[in-house]
Amino acid sequence: MTDDLDSKLGALLRAGAPPERDPLFRIRVLERRERERYRRRSRALLAGALCVTLIHAVALVLAPDVFTAGASAVLGLAILGAGALSAASVVRVVRSLRR
Repeated sequence: MTDDLDSKLGALLRAGAPPERDPLFRIRVLERRERERYRRRSRALLAGALCVTLIHAVALVLAPDVFTAGASAVLGLAILGAGALSAASVVRVVRSLRR
C-alpha cells in the first residue's frame, strides 16, 4: 500500500516539474538570478554613493575650511569602510558556521 501511494505521489510531483534537461528553463533561472544580483548590487552602490555624498556635505558644513572638511570626510569614509568590511566578514563567518 505504501509503495503504491509513494509511486502516485512521485508521479504527481514529477508531472508539474520541468524536463530534466530543459536548456531554456536553465537559462531563465540563470537570467533571473543575475537580474536579482544586479538589483542588489545597484542598490548597494546607490546607498554607498548617497553615504559618501552625505558625509562630504556634513563635513563641509561643520568644518571651518575646505581642507579640514576633506580630511574629516576621508577619515569618516575610511572608518565606515572598515566597519562595513568587518561586518561583511562577520556575516560570512557566521554563515559558514551554520553549515
